[in-house]
Parts: sequence; C-alpha cells; structure tokens
Amino acid sequence: MPNYTVHLYPIVCVTVRDVEAESQVEAIKKAESRVDLTRLFRHRALPPASVASVEYADAIESFLVDEDGDTEHERSREYDADYEPI
Repeated sequence: MPNYTVHLYPIVCVTVRDVEAESQVEAIKKAESRVDLTRLFRHRALPPASVASVEYADAIESFLVDEDGDTEHERSREYDADYEPI
C-alpha cells in the first residue's frame, strides 16, 4: 500500500477590528496591511492587538497529495474541496 503526504489548504478567518476607512474596499486593504499572515501562521506569532480572532472557518479550499518516493512529483495531484482532481 503506498504512502502519501497530504497538504490541507483550510480556510481561516482572521478578524481585524477598528478599521477606519472611507470605503469597504479601503477597509479591506487597511486590514490586510495590518496583519502579516506569513508571520502569523508560519512563525506562530501572536497576532497584533487589532486582530480580534483567528479561527478555522470550517472549510477546506483544496488538497495536494504527494506520493512518497515520487521525488519529481510526477504523481502529485491537486483536489478541490469535493475531492475532484483540479
């Protein structure tokens, strides 16, 4: 039986509070600039004070499956949330 490494791509919700802006799109841009998502997730850093919560959004966007021993990733496959190949 083959062995696999499965990468889950979950959706998370990062809630940023107290974003003052002229429009909703400006608010999105400001919120995005206030949170270093790479630092938050890769380095497990504490979120800035303006982040009200960080939580799993109960959804997975996609999966990537690598077959052990396939060093060139020729048999690696990506799947959507319904387990259909992409």
